[in-house]
Amino acid sequence: MAPLPLLAAFAALVPAVAVPEANLVLSRTHDGTTTIHNLTCEPTGGSHPGATLACAALDPVAGQFADLSEDGVVCTLQYDPVTVVATGTWRGETREFTAEYGNPCHAKAATGPVFDF
Repeated sequence: MAPLPLLAAFAALVPAVAVPEANLVLSRTHDGTTTIHNLTCEPTGGSHPGATLACAALDPVAGQFADLSEDGVVCTLQYDPVTVVATGTWRGETREFTAEYGNPCHAKAATGPVFDF
């Protein structure tokens, strides 16, 4: 009969594991090379090198990649295609996004820091 209070006391000592509000797999293909990173938000983490900036960019657009943009970026018309893909969840909702941009500058102008890796 003592095991239940003992288990409750033990459970109180174990920290709760935070489930991220966003869990995304992002890929960027340029010059035949594909780079893949995981991004989690709330808490911020994953292998994305700019996770804090990427989460900050996605938050105001509710994880809608098509609504991302970065103001003030001026790009050339050089054709050097970049393809970006995102799959995962944002606050319990599935997110899938694929886009091709004319060059890396256009990709950055359209997606800000999210695919900047």
